[in-house]
Amino acid sequence: MNAISRSARSQGLPWNRVLLDKVATRGSGHTPNKKRADYWNGSVRWVSLRDTFRMDQGLISETTASITHAGLANSSAVVHPSGSVILLRDAGIGKSAVLQSDMAVSQHFMAWSCGPRLNNWYLYYYLQSMKSEFERISNGSTIKTIGLDYFRQLTIPLPEIEEQCLISRMLLDIDEFLASLEQLVTKKQAIKQGLMQELLTGRRRLPGFTEPWRTRRLCDLLTYEQPSPYLVRTSKQLDAGRVPVLTAGKTFILGFTNESHGIFRDHPVVIFDDFTTTSKYVDFDFKVKSSAIKILKARDGADLRFVHGRMQLIDFSLGDHKRYWISEYSKQELLVPDVEEQTAVAQVLADADDEIDALKVRIEKARSVKQGMLQELLTGRTRLPVQGEDDE
Repeated sequence: MNAISRSARSQGLPWNRVLLDKVATRGSGHTPNKKRADYWNGSVRWVSLRDTFRMDQGLISETTASITHAGLANSSAVVHPSGSVILLRDAGIGKSAVLQSDMAVSQHFMAWSCGPRLNNWYLYYYLQSMKSEFERISNGSTIKTIGLDYFRQLTIPLPEIEEQCLISRMLLDIDEFLASLEQLVTKKQAIKQGLMQELLTGRRRLPGFTEPWRTRRLCDLLTYEQPSPYLVRTSKQLDAGRVPVLTAGKTFILGFTNESHGIFRDHPVVIFDDFTTTSKYVDFDFKVKSSAIKILKARDGADLRFVHGRMQLIDFSLGDHKRYWISEYSKQELLVPDVEEQTAVAQVLADADDEIDALKVRIEKARSVKQGMLQELLTGRTRLPVQGEDDE
């Protein structure tokens, strides 16, 4: 077949759907008796629910637990060959991975060893594109699961193996690009953390600053306001709205509200959780959820970004469940420079944050592109030209 006719077959005709069991060998797994010490900590890697965090990253190379050959022989667990595609069918439904080496799995997983008509990475990405469907068809009151009957009847669109390989290569390339960006973010965050330790403590000085630092209490640097006028009235927040509702904890933005009164507009400020001592820098309009929030502003002679950054380095031990700002936290003594050096240090750290934020935006854009590619390439809506084996 010449290149033109081969490409026409690849791009012009719709893909057939085939039963997955016809092009791959399906298997599952089991958990050996946990009371038998001789069944555990052996040489056979065993993928379990404790490895959920390793899924959806392409290859899985390590496992939290391992079993012995005795554990394998005395259970229904089997070793699936390297390159097999595994899928979590409950307690994290739809997560998938490709085995980097021979491994066993628990009963929570499905595993497929692909035959010559099916590329394992094509199957991996197809399963990735099916996540919302897996969630939709799962059932169970306590732990949702997908029954084995579903997988016995599962069909997939099957282009020629050459096109499968091209699709897989494109998606692998974007995953490699994403991984490189995420590694760069991790590196930049580590660099920024090092800068904070050096610049906010005076161990390293910026050029042009030589004046000695002096000890000041937080309450001499910051003033506080109670949150009562800015508390949101509704108990449940909106997914979208005019004004974000904030917490000083990890979640930060709890949701949104369309309330028009009691909006805090005199920013920038730091919101401080009086019970946990966590804090967030805020430079936009907001309302708050908790009455335990203190709203902190800089006094004359203090740069708010610098002081907030320095607060992140305070080693403060929590004791009883009580409010800390007035009684203890505001009395913390810090070594600080004059306000000009504070501002210069804060700008260096802000520039580092901007660089990290820009990388995160690139990551989100790349993820969006990948999602679009999954929908286009794995449904056949966009076809890739396949180079013919014979050129006549």
